[in-house]
Amino acid sequence: MDEFQITRNESWMRESQFWRIYIAGLLLAKLVIQVLSPEFQYAWLTVTIMHAAVTYCGLHWQKGLPFLFHQGKYSRLTLWEQIDKGQQYTPTRKFFTLVPIVLFMITLNDNGYGGIPFYLNAVPTFILLLAKMPQLHRVRIFGINKY
Repeated sequence: MDEFQITRNESWMRESQFWRIYIAGLLLAKLVIQVLSPEFQYAWLTVTIMHAAVTYCGLHWQKGLPFLFHQGKYSRLTLWEQIDKGQQYTPTRKFFTLVPIVLFMITLNDNGYGGIPFYLNAVPTFILLLAKMPQLHRVRIFGINKY
């Protein structure tokens, strides 16, 4: 994996300012949902599902670089696979793994452990965590998103 280098596509993720903005964005999304619909009791669940959908598409589905240079090297790698040259357990990867876990726990606390809200919380979180596992690095399940 030495032929790969840190790219502009993922270098900004290593910054602590980005992490703060990321968390602030999640809190802002919750606040907006709560302000628009004060009686809505599933605000955190909505944030968790939206977060799962956006991060799955952005980190684990879309491949390549939005820039022209080095496209050949990275054209078959997702953004998650490009982070820190594919090294596992780096601070950036730990951050992106911890966020869905914390959102899951906050949503559990807010909406309880039973019924449909639990499954709407657990399934997207499970899918995100499964996609982040080191054993699935550069693996395409059933060949989905292979090319």
